Amino acid sequence: MKFKFITILLLFITIEVCGQKLTLKKASPFVAVKWENEQPIVRFNKQWFKFEKLEHITSKELVDYCKNNYPEKWKKRFSEDLVEVLKGMNYTPNTNVKVQLSKDGISKEYQGTFTSKNRQLSLYFNRKFNQQENTVKNKKKTVTKEEAIEDLYEFEKILETRSSYIQISDFKYKEAIKSLRSVIDKEDKDVNIDKLANTMAMIMAEVGDRHSSVRNKYFKYKSHPTFNLKLPFGLTNLNGKLIALKRDTIKEHYNYLSRKYPYIKSINGIDVNTLIDSYNYKNKYAPFAAKQTRAAEQIEEYGAMLFYKNISTDKEIDVILTNKRGKKETHKTFELTTQKERYFSKTRINNYKIRYNILNKKFDLSTKIIDHNIGYINIPKMFDYSDIKGYKKFLNTKIQEYSSTNALIIDIRNNSGGTRDILQTIASYIVKPSQSPWVANVAFLRTEKATNSEIRSMNGRYLFSFNSKHLSENDRKAITEFNKTFKIESDFDKSKFSEPYYMVLHNGKMTYTKPVYILVNERCFSAATVFTTSFKGLPNIKIVGVTTDGSSGNSKKIYLKNSNIRVKVSTMLSIQRNGKTLDGNGTEPDIYIPVEEKQILTGEDIQLKKLVARINKKNNR
Repeated sequence: MKFKFITILLLFITIEVCGQKLTLKKASPFVAVKWENEQPIVRFNKQWFKFEKLEHITSKELVDYCKNNYPEKWKKRFSEDLVEVLKGMNYTPNTNVKVQLSKDGISKEYQGTFTSKNRQLSLYFNRKFNQQENTVKNKKKTVTKEEAIEDLYEFEKILETRSSYIQISDFKYKEAIKSLRSVIDKEDKDVNIDKLANTMAMIMAEVGDRHSSVRNKYFKYKSHPTFNLKLPFGLTNLNGKLIALKRDTIKEHYNYLSRKYPYIKSINGIDVNTLIDSYNYKNKYAPFAAKQTRAAEQIEEYGAMLFYKNISTDKEIDVILTNKRGKKETHKTFELTTQKERYFSKTRINNYKIRYNILNKKFDLSTKIIDHNIGYINIPKMFDYSDIKGYKKFLNTKIQEYSSTNALIIDIRNNSGGTRDILQTIASYIVKPSQSPWVANVAFLRTEKATNSEIRSMNGRYLFSFNSKHLSENDRKAITEFNKTFKIESDFDKSKFSEPYYMVLHNGKMTYTKPVYILVNERCFSAATVFTTSFKGLPNIKIVGVTTDGSSGNSKKIYLKNSNIRVKVSTMLSIQRNGKTLDGNGTEPDIYIPVEEKQILTGEDIQLKKLVARINKKNNR
């Protein structure tokens, strides 16, 4: 009797394990996948098999789904992201699954197990295999003019059918592409892929979507004769103008390249404003401060900047510097260098240090109590919690510890973005009960009807359609009330877009009751600027610093058929509460505190000091 009970128990446990739903985001039942045309050949039990079926889903159904939803990298998605693919097909697999495989014409059913290790091995195999593939592709430096023209038609179709920002842009992209096709058609030689990609990138930049780009990913920049040439000094933005700097390695600060003539007027006869507006074309439509700062960084990489304009350069350059009034100038000749002489602000260096510490679980180095009981939290990147175990718990604990502080500063300067996980955590403390639910962000997908994978992508950004099961009745009431006054600044054909998606923030169990200050600068990009704009308008929260860099696009990558040029295009319009897009506008601060000369030269954090002084003055009233 006892033996029978144990047998039944073991059988029950076996059924439970086999029927357990998979919780891993990244896993695979196979250790490698290779291809015979469009047929996946999988490595399983130390042998290669032709893959036929996983549970009830056939090989063809899986392949067709991947090709339709990830046309640029469908093989990669099949082999590395099978869990996501299956969920996109409305099927969540168990940890153990039935797989039908065949070898030498004999088909057989096996039990496969989704594991992270299998997926890592598959990833490793792909990298090793693709290196061999890439070696062949790298030999291809040109395409025929017929192939180039065919790729340009494909490029035009991508913009027309996939790009979200092309729908609000006045740029006549079809005319620009037609003109380029005409030029190529008149050529009597093959078309250089690098030059084709660069010219297409200039067209893409005019759309104003800064998550987008065009590039030849197989370009060998290390062996290029001038690409790696740089200015022998650094540049940065001060009061809307570019200044030239030289690093003092002993004192660890910067000096003016010429104290008497600090400003750059021209390089090799090209006016600095032309360099900023035309040569720095990738950032042409960035908010002003971001545009100036990004331009400084681009011009520092002088050889690369000219390469992307399809221009060659000599190693010697003539530079004109002016005094502060611009009335007097001096001419200097410099030799370009391959050494890194660029300007790096102290706050940016600190950002990298804190980011490194967080990645290595040294969380405490990102927070502190500063002058007169002010809580300070530095968030260097919008991390995905699944990548850093314990970070979410740390942030929750730290904010709770700071509940009795006089104010809270959240410093996200130089934060390049990431996910919206941290935003949700912070919101639960600083959105007050009387303000919840708070409609923070609205977005539209460039599609008339979103696919399951696209809906999942939006949901991963905490963006949900009005009738989504993820939203409550209170959320819908808040959205309805919000929509009474919400007006989008840019006109676009809504029939070409999905229904609106909303990000709604809520208060948590504990509320931070004192003032909150979010410290930002022009290098806050993507999810960092979404973080900023989400809290804009709440009376207990002030945005401090300089207008953020904006941009939010849910970008997709597509590789052109003949040249294999990678086209990255945004498929989402992200709208702020004020009706403006994030791209091109960023989020303006409530309290403007720019960098000053002293901060640039010595690294002393004047922005933070001024904010602290302001908080203390307010508290002492």
